[in-house]
Amino acid sequence: MKPLEISNLIVKYKTLRGWITALDNVSLSIDERGRILALVGESGSGKSTLGLAIAGLLPSNARAEGSIRINGREALGEPYSSKVAVIFQDALASLNPVLAIGEQLAEIFIIHEKLDKRKAIEKAKMFLLEVGLPSEFLDKYPHELSGGQRQRALISMALAMNPELIIADEPTTALDVTVQAKVLLVLKNLVKKAGIPMIYITHDIALAMHIADAIAIMYAGQVVELSDKYDVFENPLHPYTKALLKSIPRIDSDVEELYVIEGEPPSPDNFPKGCRFHPRCPLAFDKCKSKMPEVASLNGRLVRCHLYE
Repeated sequence: MKPLEISNLIVKYKTLRGWITALDNVSLSIDERGRILALVGESGSGKSTLGLAIAGLLPSNARAEGSIRINGREALGEPYSSKVAVIFQDALASLNPVLAIGEQLAEIFIIHEKLDKRKAIEKAKMFLLEVGLPSEFLDKYPHELSGGQRQRALISMALAMNPELIIADEPTTALDVTVQAKVLLVLKNLVKKAGIPMIYITHDIALAMHIADAIAIMYAGQVVELSDKYDVFENPLHPYTKALLKSIPRIDSDVEELYVIEGEPPSPDNFPKGCRFHPRCPLAFDKCKSKMPEVASLNGRLVRCHLYE
């Protein structure tokens, strides 16, 4: 039984211009507990929508089809469950501004484990220590914490109920590089220690290399490549993955100008016919412009491209 298995997931949003497709026939899985899967793609690729669908947090104007199974239990269409923890990007917006951090964390144990307040506070202190925040942070309010400290508090809350799955949606984007590295190390170590599978959503493919075990590359609502992270970096298959890697600045080579992927990602209400990447792809040929490529399996790796059919 897999911790997460998604099959043929389609998510559409109802808008003033009609129904638009945000996710189109997405299938992926996490096969082991404690394994981290990174979703990588540009803004609008559908990665955050996928996270919301898994967590049962899609807005009321969304319609979903397919299957999302968490430890064998069908989760699609079910309301948000405490067994799926979500770490959002904006920690200040996620925390209650009028409650101390200790109260917010203790509330989890009071409601879900029926602990009295004294025991709940003691348990909250333990969880804060796990993320590197000493006991004095129990009495601090969100506005008194730095960005990195707030994200650590959110991580402690995500781990508090020992969830079956964690979804982290670009939780360190607003932090500077050194703080980001520390927070990511804390998150990765705790997830591995607790054996909790995690979906890590990011637009930064280099960052995904540091935290993830496997990487799913998303483009225009589809997964175009899925593989172990080392395979993705050492031998990328899809032209979009190759372009993303080529655009990463490197310190071991001299370049006068950074590589840029020409064009813009397509809008969900106007996807091109055929392969959705073909207007920006340097390897596109006639078939790419008329027929949608199927997902091909190559030695356990998945890729959606006519070059591998």
